[in-house]
Amino acid sequence: MSRTQYLDLDDRTEDVRELMRERPRETKDFLEKYELSWIYHECALEGMVLTHAELRQALDPSPGMVDSSMVHSFTEVRNQLNAIEFIKQEAKAKQLRYTLVLVKKLYEVLYSNLPNRTPVQFRRDMPLHRTYFHDIVQPVQIQPALEQLFHFMESEEFVRMHPFKQATHSHHRFMEIFPFSDLSGKVGRMMLNLILIRAGYMPLVIHSMDRETYYDALRLNATQFGQVMMQSMDNALDNAFKFFLPNWNETSRRRAASE
Repeated sequence: MSRTQYLDLDDRTEDVRELMRERPRETKDFLEKYELSWIYHECALEGMVLTHAELRQALDPSPGMVDSSMVHSFTEVRNQLNAIEFIKQEAKAKQLRYTLVLVKKLYEVLYSNLPNRTPVQFRRDMPLHRTYFHDIVQPVQIQPALEQLFHFMESEEFVRMHPFKQATHSHHRFMEIFPFSDLSGKVGRMMLNLILIRAGYMPLVIHSMDRETYYDALRLNATQFGQVMMQSMDNALDNAFKFFLPNWNETSRRRAASE
């Protein structure tokens, strides 16, 4: 990915930050809606599509009578919200290490209160039928591969990378490792967004309509995967501009930037 793309990302991100500083009330509304969208699309990526009303009910502290068929789904939604709150808090830490402990904690948050919950353990098989179809490592390779990944994430080479490259490259490798039989995607995307939020960027929300694009991109190399994910980040920033500036369009932004 070119340096120009990262510079453009940084410029656009700073423009959004400036709008948020200028409009605190609108910012609160935007962030609430963005987080709701994040939860919806995160669930949809894993095949659980809810209506807006169902999503709202799931997040209501006093949801009233809940259809027994929705209890599991609502628990997953609340766990997703708790995972988001967890990484937002972790992002504020003065020092943060990406470790097996962090990965397992995210898994536990996302699995909380679900039936048939088992202690955190790495997968022991090579699943034949799953949502993801990219190549993954053999079970015996999972722990050493994760340790190697986290060692790399502490290296000077990683620290020198642009945060977006840090996030997408590490996520690409995490998904190749695919440590858990379930929830690997959710855990991996939480890790990706932890890196972005900590660096001051918007969370990367992969829309459900881009589900197949995301799955296919995981089969590419890390750089190509990052390019596909940049399109999702561009969409997120576009939506932010449109929220704060209803008459905004990309052409006018580029014109203003060149003046």
